[in-house]
Amino acid sequence: MSNATALYVDPGVQASKYCNVGTFAVLIFDYFITLEAESQWVWHRKWTFVRFIFTISRYLPFVGIGMTFAGALRTQYYPGESCVQIGKASNALHIICILVAEGLLITRIYASWTSKRLLAFLLVLYVVSFVGAYIISETTVLFSATIYAPPPNTPDPGDCLFLDGRDGLYEYVILLIYELVLLCLMLFIRFRRYRDTIGRLQKTFFNDSMKYMICIIIVSSFSISMNIFPPATWVAITDSPQIVIHSVVASRILFNLRASEEHLRNHTMVEISDIRFEEPTVAVDVE
Repeated sequence: MSNATALYVDPGVQASKYCNVGTFAVLIFDYFITLEAESQWVWHRKWTFVRFIFTISRYLPFVGIGMTFAGALRTQYYPGESCVQIGKASNALHIICILVAEGLLITRIYASWTSKRLLAFLLVLYVVSFVGAYIISETTVLFSATIYAPPPNTPDPGDCLFLDGRDGLYEYVILLIYELVLLCLMLFIRFRRYRDTIGRLQKTFFNDSMKYMICIIIVSSFSISMNIFPPATWVAITDSPQIVIHSVVASRILFNLRASEEHLRNHTMVEISDIRFEEPTVAVDVE
């Protein structure tokens, strides 16, 4: 095999590498400081749909961001080598991580309303939004000149440069709009259905869900800005933060809900189900 060639690096590429490596460290750190909570509130419970999607949103980011981490540490490539398939796999895992975390939020909203029509609406909007964003991002109708090319006289790196195109802009915009819709829906449910009666469990649910959506809105806005204004070499800085925020905040919401359930159980001596609410006149759903 021919000798390895150093990959092209500029301040934007270097900053993107630092940011993605740093966010991976944040994910690992958060995992260990919440491991006790997970063992207490999740491990000894029976497998349900909520636990299944929680497990995916909790552990799949380590694989997706781990691949990004490996790409960030890469400093050279061999002529003829291609990183296209690895890049596609990493992007697919990132998207799945976001979808699963949002799916966990949808189950919480459904639990607060128990309406099959609402669930169907959220799921259809969910799928259509992200599929539409993906289709648009794969076309070159808009922002056709989004692909970054290395400087002249630089060997072809086979897509091994730590760079992203600006086509991710559409996905971030759709995610931002979707979160705004969910935020408005949560506010409606909170002040329409639970305006007069709200217990500790419901209060934890609404407060944490609002914090989750506000965090996603802020990070999505940052990602949109990074896709529009800086040079293209800075775009990859947004790769990992979205996944980390989704995973970290979604996990903490579930832990807080389980803690509230336990507190309520200790004071009422009744069994309650996974983040399920009864009519506003009843504090909890007794099984």
